[in-house]
Amino acid sequence: MLTDHLPHGDGLVAHGFVRELGARGHELHVAAGGVDLRDPLPANVHVHRLRGPVRDARGGRLGFMRQVRALYRRLAAEGPFDLAHQLNPVDVGLSLALAGERVPVVLGPYVPDWAPSGAGADGAVGPAALRLKAVLRAAQQRRAAAVLLSTAAATPKLARGAAGRLGVHELPPGIDDRAWCPAERAAGQDVLFLANLEVRKGIHVLLDAFARLSGELPAARLLVAGLGPEEERVRRRVRESPELRRVELLGRVERDSVMAAMQACDVYCLPSYGEPYGMTALEAMACGRPVVGTAAGGLQHLVPDAGGRKVPVGDSGALAAALAELLGDPGLRRSMGEHNRALVEQRYAWTRVATRLEEVYEEALSRAR
Repeated sequence: MLTDHLPHGDGLVAHGFVRELGARGHELHVAAGGVDLRDPLPANVHVHRLRGPVRDARGGRLGFMRQVRALYRRLAAEGPFDLAHQLNPVDVGLSLALAGERVPVVLGPYVPDWAPSGAGADGAVGPAALRLKAVLRAAQQRRAAAVLLSTAAATPKLARGAAGRLGVHELPPGIDDRAWCPAERAAGQDVLFLANLEVRKGIHVLLDAFARLSGELPAARLLVAGLGPEEERVRRRVRESPELRRVELLGRVERDSVMAAMQACDVYCLPSYGEPYGMTALEAMACGRPVVGTAAGGLQHLVPDAGGRKVPVGDSGALAAALAELLGDPGLRRSMGEHNRALVEQRYAWTRVATRLEEVYEEALSRAR
């Protein structure tokens, strides 16, 4: 997927990479199974929409790979490519469509998988699918010139022995720090949760935590933005629990309104069961907000100690304590928000990420030579 406005994490991240590289003058050919763009890309970015989804139980993946190979050969006959880069999701084998071609391949950034089992794993990838992914991953990495990891949490995605053969780099997805920015507001005690309403996103742990601290902080509010399979259960809990009377269910927030929601809160909270990366946490950081998350998955590496708090997965008591600490200390929230904004500018701005990616490309070309 390639999109600049839909709530589609991989599609938005891919668009960020493509837009920034295009703005730097690179000639790009982008093969995608779905394209939904509001704004045009630079003239040197050529988008090729291929037929059918990549994930199709009826053999659509192999069909998509055949289309990729045919497109590559047609374009390569007009002029050689320097590199081929498969963006996330990587564990679908698409780069194997170029097996036998001489072009160096860059893979990633990889993100960790959700836990295959256990509490909060609804909708997670099953063990059989994980084994298949591992086989594809090893095959892809055997011929790759470089591999990118979103955070250290994705290190298990490296195939056995791959680290010694490959150029492995940590390169997180970026954010447009010119578009995502802080805004002044009167200090309050508003906590924002913005995610799909799924068990694995930690929504029920957050409700438990907020019920614990509602008596201690009578002015605190919890703003829940999003829809999902747990929506009715969440509504019932809020309706029936006196401790949750200051929980406001906002429903779906359109992509264009996400930044305003981030700017309007005092603390952003994402208590997921092993969030693979956490783009909404990064968006909150860009808006100068402190983040309370879990010490698991990508969040344990994304959220800095000076910019928020990380608690054990599923621990509503620890989550309540972390929220109470931040809600009760406006100065701490301010310093954390300022730290997060500075970190975004230094590490996560697309201009910074794209510069590091160009360095990876140079190294991959050198290794190929």
